[in-house]
Amino acid sequence: MTRCSILTIAGLLFVIQRAGAADTAPLHTGDLFPQLSGLTLTNKSLELPAVASGKPAVIVFSFSRSAGNDARLWNEHLSKDFSNAVPDYQVIVLESVPRLLRGTAVSGIKNTMPAASQDRSMVLYKDEKLWKLRLATSDNNRAYLLLLGADGHIRWSNHGAFGDSEYARLRSEIEKLLPPHV
Repeated sequence: MTRCSILTIAGLLFVIQRAGAADTAPLHTGDLFPQLSGLTLTNKSLELPAVASGKPAVIVFSFSRSAGNDARLWNEHLSKDFSNAVPDYQVIVLESVPRLLRGTAVSGIKNTMPAASQDRSMVLYKDEKLWKLRLATSDNNRAYLLLLGADGHIRWSNHGAFGDSEYARLRSEIEKLLPPHV
């Protein structure tokens, strides 16, 4: 192999490695939310952020049962206050759940979730590590929220427990994205 070939291969490997590193970089306010596809709890295809159809949207990630409880609180408040104006989606990451128990876990989730929310709840069985890196997770027991603008860019994020003050902050950010009331 010639020296030129070796340098070309080394250069290509460097470019490929850098491209992969960008995919795992933590997401920040202003970043475009990367495409995420999967199946909902009702076995329908869901593609984020495309499904929001030019509306602001909230995406809530959960990596454990207790994070799911936290996510439920966020989603209940969002559905009540913003219903169709700002759709909320939940991404339930179950990769670390043993395969033998996944069906039971999904069944339990479906039994505690309103039917309308099931169509907006995606189940992921892969890429858990990637999403933990992207969301810079530090506590699997908390839900991780992203508010997306109509253009799919991240406008606000939260990784704390649900609380009235945090919800008030989210609500304020959502209201900035909505057209003024006539």
